[in-house]
Amino acid sequence: MLIPRLRSSEAMKEFSTHARALSEGGDPSDFVDTDDLGVANPTGGSAPTRQQVKQWREEIVSRLAGLDLSTLDGRQRHGLVLGRAIAEVINPCRADAAHDGVWSYLSLRVFPDVVHGRWPGERSQGSVKLPVDRWIGGSGNRDRNYLKLAWRRWILLGDIMQTASPLFGEDEFGALLERSAVARNKPLVREVAKVVLEYGPDQPGGRSEFARKFMKLVCMKTGSLYLDILSGDEIRDFVQQEAAGVVRSKARRAVG
Repeated sequence: MLIPRLRSSEAMKEFSTHARALSEGGDPSDFVDTDDLGVANPTGGSAPTRQQVKQWREEIVSRLAGLDLSTLDGRQRHGLVLGRAIAEVINPCRADAAHDGVWSYLSLRVFPDVVHGRWPGERSQGSVKLPVDRWIGGSGNRDRNYLKLAWRRWILLGDIMQTASPLFGEDEFGALLERSAVARNKPLVREVAKVVLEYGPDQPGGRSEFARKFMKLVCMKTGSLYLDILSGDEIRDFVQQEAAGVVRSKARRAVG
């Protein structure tokens, strides 16, 4: 089943309308529209019915109920639960997931209150300025749409994310997933995430700093090592060896 989508111009127009309504005291739940199914998918595949879109919304919103977005843990858990829910309830196909218009449709029409709850923007001189990258995306090569980010993080790291204590934060996700040289290599990203959880808490600057520096090191290695041809076991061994080298080096400096 193919997800409806919005044209770029249409998405920007609705985004501006939402921001203006919020500035005037509107409620983001009033923006929900599961009746208008947007632009038909040009491939001609089957589209969901209005009832199915409504069911998507009801199921996902019910899973998010009770999460406290005023706390850091609540915001981090919100992303985890949301990503898993999108994967399990909507289950976007690759073609849909790669199309910005799909995520604009979901953000602006089906889940505007969900996005607003996490990224409400700032009020300045009586107007609400929403973060367009979190609502729509399309910031260079970086996936910034909140729904897309949550889904992608779950698809790549779901089981690992669940074991993290505390949960991964925005800085760690940025280090793991926003470097184009390695971000599409799922086995590599997963192995690096495991190393960050194993070694990061004991390193200077904690997990987020270790994640940034270690992923930078791994990216440097891609110039001399074509990681895409390595097996899963070989990638795991490569990442573990690099991590052990970093930890030993820091230990020697500390002793010296």
